[in-house]
Amino acid sequence: MWPRPYQQQVRVWHGSATSKESVDLAARYGDPLFSANVTNPIEPYAELIRYYRERWEFYGHDPADIAVGAGTAGIYVAPSSQEALAAYRPIFESNLAFFKKAGLPVVFETLEDFVERSSALIGSPQQVIDKVHRYHEQFGHTVVHLHADASGLAESQHRASLELFQSEVAPVLRREIPDPPFAWGPVLPASPLTQESVRV
Repeated sequence: MWPRPYQQQVRVWHGSATSKESVDLAARYGDPLFSANVTNPIEPYAELIRYYRERWEFYGHDPADIAVGAGTAGIYVAPSSQEALAAYRPIFESNLAFFKKAGLPVVFETLEDFVERSSALIGSPQQVIDKVHRYHEQFGHTVVHLHADASGLAESQHRASLELFQSEVAPVLRREIPDPPFAWGPVLPASPLTQESVRV
């Protein structure tokens, strides 16, 4: 291929939501798997991740090299669960009304059910830590996706939530859940760029 790529290899993650075929593809090539984990309760996603691990070993890869990531259906960390629920309730109710108006299936009818059974991280710092651990027991994941956008929260609420996550939740998770089995870092050139390396 010309021009020759000069950066380090970019790690490919395979997305997974409902298809065993995509999970099998990730296992076959020895690539990490990222579970969408946003629409349903934990069970169907956990089943796909178990299948991924089975296929990983079937294709002869070392189980120690597996990396799994998972999405979240929302995030709002507050000093107490009561504050978190009160702030997030209008957002949940707005989303619920949209789903019903659009004729989309509704999986979680109440905010309380959404917080309990979905992947949303809504609550106090300790509640969020406990929930990530509960999902980790089923997934064995070492990467968590958090929403960068406010998703209906006021800017001040969103910023305060992310700051609380960073100060009180993230340090505990970093300490208690291992990193993926590969180095994190920027994608840099593998060697100094020369005229020869980019010749066409």
